[in-house]
Amino acid sequence: MNNITKTLLFFACSLSMAFAQEGESPNNAPSSSLGLSSVRSQQERIEFFLQVASAYTGEQDIMAAIDAYERILRIDPTHQQARYIVAHLYISNKQYQKADANLKSLIIEQPNDFQLLNNIAWLYATAEDPSIRNGKLAIKYAQEALTLAPTDYHVWSTLSEAYYVSGDYEKALRAVTQMASIATRFGTDITEESVKKYNKQIQKCKRAVDTADVMNDDE
Repeated sequence: MNNITKTLLFFACSLSMAFAQEGESPNNAPSSSLGLSSVRSQQERIEFFLQVASAYTGEQDIMAAIDAYERILRIDPTHQQARYIVAHLYISNKQYQKADANLKSLIIEQPNDFQLLNNIAWLYATAEDPSIRNGKLAIKYAQEALTLAPTDYHVWSTLSEAYYVSGDYEKALRAVTQMASIATRFGTDITEESVKKYNKQIQKCKRAVDTADVMNDDE
């Protein structure tokens, strides 16, 4: 049994107690005594659900992780960490409407956060829901992110995907080529899985450009 599984078992034993406490108030206590204890209780519950969410994320149980973060936001709707992470999880779980609303709200508050701009660009570039996918907006937000973080290879990858979904395959190939160059120079967190994913992206863009060239020659 690994450590994460043990942690989840512990949480399973105490989770029902924490959920039961949610929304409850000690009605039999004098109103003057509720202030400090209520704040302390809320913070303790938030810390608990943060651990729960982290454990579920580690187990790739995205729905359970989302539920834990949403419980945090019911306690504190302004909790930045929960809002930030749950937006990413919404995209992963294809809850695009929720991701869109969450990211837009965060960007209004933090317009110079390039990671938020990159995330919403990725949402618009990759969403399977045609009502959310928007190549022009994806390009716009990715370019804004690049003005803030020109050497972040993740953003170059997003820009490439934005151009690709917009049908501009040559720009998509140039962007993903630039991504590979920057990743080689500045990337310190690249995993083997990431390398495979980016190689597929490069191959996809190159194949699209070659196909377009052949079709133009035929015409």
